[in-house]
Formats: sequence, structure tokens, C-alpha cells
Amino acid sequence: MFKKVIRFFASLKLAVLIIAVLAVLISAGTVVESRYDAWTAKNWVYNSVWMYLTLGMLTLSLIAVIVDRWPWKIHHSAFIFAHIGIIIIIYGSLLTQLFGVDGTIRLTRSPEPVKEVTVSDTELVIYRSRDGNDYEQVSTEPVNFIKSPIVPGKPFLIKAKDLNFEIISSVPYALPQEKIEASSNSQSGAALRFQISNANVNQVDWLVQRNPFERVDKQLGPLLITMGGLWERTAGINEIRLFQGENGKMNYWLFNKNDSAPKEKGLIAEGQVIDTGWMGLEFRALRYLPKAAQRYDVKILETPTPLTVQALQVRYNGIESYLVLNDYVKIFTDSWVYLVAFRNKRLPLDFGISLAQFQKTAYPGTTRAMAYQSEVLYDGGTKALISMNEPLKHKGFYLYQASFEEGPNGTALASILSVNRDPGRSWKYFGSLLMTVGIIMMFYFKKHLAKKKAD
Repeated sequence: MFKKVIRFFASLKLAVLIIAVLAVLISAGTVVESRYDAWTAKNWVYNSVWMYLTLGMLTLSLIAVIVDRWPWKIHHSAFIFAHIGIIIIIYGSLLTQLFGVDGTIRLTRSPEPVKEVTVSDTELVIYRSRDGNDYEQVSTEPVNFIKSPIVPGKPFLIKAKDLNFEIISSVPYALPQEKIEASSNSQSGAALRFQISNANVNQVDWLVQRNPFERVDKQLGPLLITMGGLWERTAGINEIRLFQGENGKMNYWLFNKNDSAPKEKGLIAEGQVIDTGWMGLEFRALRYLPKAAQRYDVKILETPTPLTVQALQVRYNGIESYLVLNDYVKIFTDSWVYLVAFRNKRLPLDFGISLAQFQKTAYPGTTRAMAYQSEVLYDGGTKALISMNEPLKHKGFYLYQASFEEGPNGTALASILSVNRDPGRSWKYFGSLLMTVGIIMMFYFKKHLAKKKAD
């Protein structure tokens, strides 16, 4: 019976079938990745039960072929090395899939070190507070709405202490359109739509507080605009400081980059223009909402674009709206204030890292980046330079310079690092080495046996 099982798994017909199925799956993954993206292909194909079953069958077949050759002779060693090498490569790939880290870190000029990696996996996180301050985390639930989408009629329900929150449907590729509306809730923050312009620049944007105590800011080249929250003067930069006064109106202070005291103070109303005195820039208040709520409408697309994100259609307190990835909705109940966040999962980095300096080299006569690099501080002050071809290797992590975020005048706002940790890397290298040695030995034994047979 045992021999029959071994012969079945070691048969050439089964091997051909396994290889054919594997080829079909890889082809399907390539098609899905070209039509959608790598994340969709990973969830639909490469991480599917069919891929795991096929690789499992391939592993059993390789083991059966090795066992079927018993008792082994010296010339079998080449064959055994090659097959064991393939098995070890599959094992290393499984370790990578289950325990590897592949994500990004966004570094700004903030001196506070970043200690988390943002990965593609998603989760729902619920926070609550009695008064809208000092939120405590209630729950975290991993979700994958690409692999297991929410369909209309079968909502995903979240319940927690007088909270009734439903996810009606999931949208894998949504083009969000932000809506800022007046709010009647006392725990809502303010919002200001503004315009910054001169002969060369015309930037229109919103500053929106999600609560009255939050600080929000926008960096526009040589100008920093801040509103609300705890504030400390940022040295070496021109700044417009906005805050609500006791009368509910918006106050402003103007700071020159080298001054600690404001050069100008006053109230700002809708339609009012302030001459900043910097590069001919004018600041215009287009709309001011003392209490505001931020919502989204989405345009649903069939395939992803660089601007699409995942979104969830949700229902709470009789309200239907959309929750986009890496955002949250605030829900008021009789006893609690809840935040329900849909975000990319964050994993610990095992050390802190901050940006000391970012350098960009442009092609001559253009603003297009030719090369860029980040000087970073990690582990309490150790310096390292991360460029496009020189990663930082530390505690099992590889940090590569991936990209950067640029402001309207070409100033770098943030450095984006790609972070990778692959616990299966050494196993895959070792398996590749064994397989290579086995292939070389096959040629040797083939020639040696042919010569011996001729003699």
C-alpha cells in the first residue's frame, strides 16, 4: 500500500499535471496583475487556496520521487540535491509569505521617530471616548475586502456598547471626492477653504479639524499654514497661524521665517485677502465653517488607477456615507463618541527612524528628479544615508529609498522608504545553491556514466 501511494505521487503523469496547473495559475496571476495591480493578483491568485494546494502537491511529489529511488546510489545524489533544493525554496517562500514584511515608511521633518511600517493588509479599528478627548482603543479586526468583498444584502455588522455600525458594501477601486459640510455638533472642529496665489502659483485647498483640539497644517513651499491644536513656532519658515477666538471668528498671525513674534495680527473673514509679503503670495479665505464635518462621495471604477483607493459604504445613526482607506468616521451616541477607522495595518519596526535631511538632484534645466537620497537617524542617533541603490540594513530589515512627496514649488515634503524583511531569504538562497549543485552534478554523472558504459 505504501509503495502504491509513493508511486502515485512520484508518477510522471501527476508531475506533468501539477506543472500544468502551476503554469495556468502563474499565467492567471500575470493577467490579473496587468489588468488590476499586484495586490489584487496576490489576493486572488498567489495567495489562493489553489496555489497553496498546487505547491503542496508539488512538494509531496518531489518527496515521493526521492523516496521512490531508495536504495540510493552515489549517482542519485545529484538528483536528490536538485529536488531537495526545490523543496527548500518552496519552504523559504512560505516563510516569506507568512512572516515577511513588505511595506513603506513616510518620513517628514518631524523629529519624532517613526517606529511602524505601513503594509498593504487592512484592518478595522474602533476607538471610543466619553467627551471626544483621550480615545481608548476598543478593538482591532483584520479585514480583507479584496479577497472577501462585502456584497449588498449581506452587511458586515460592528456592535459595541450602543454602537450599531454596518458596512453595506465594499468598493475595491474608488475615486474619492471630499465634501466639507457645516455641522451642528459641538465636538466638530472648524474648516477653512483657502487660496494661496501669486504670478506663478495658484493653490486652493481645505484645512479641516476633525475635532476642536486637533492641529492641522499645510506646507506650501516656503510657507507653512497651521490651524488649531497645540502650537509651537516653527523656526526658519514663513508661517500663517490660524485659530478660533472666543467670538468664534478666525484669527490669524503672520510670521516671517526668522522672527519669533508675529509681524501682523487680525481677524479673517470669507473673501478677505491678506498680503503675506513673501514672494508676492496672497492668502484668501474662500469659506469658513466654525463647525464642520468631512464626508466622501466616491466614483466606483472597474480597475485601479494611481488615484483610486479602497472604500466602504457604511450606515450608522440612520446616515449612509463612505469610509475611505486610512480615514475614519466619528459617531456620537448617548454615552460615547466612537471613531471607526479603516486603515492599512501597521507593524512594529523594532527601532525608531527619523529624517535628518533629504537631497534631490534634478536633471539639468528641469525639476525632474534624477536621483534622491535620505539622511536618516536611527537607534537614538546613528546616522545613515539611504539612496536609490544603497539600502539601510538593520535588525533584519532592508530600507530602500522608494520615492518622495513633492510640494507645488518642487520642495520635498516627505521621503518614502520601502521596507522589507524576508525570513525566508536565506532558505531560498540555500535551496537555490543546492539545486545548482545538483544540476552541475547531473551533468558530471551523466558524462561519467556514459564514459563508464563505453569502456
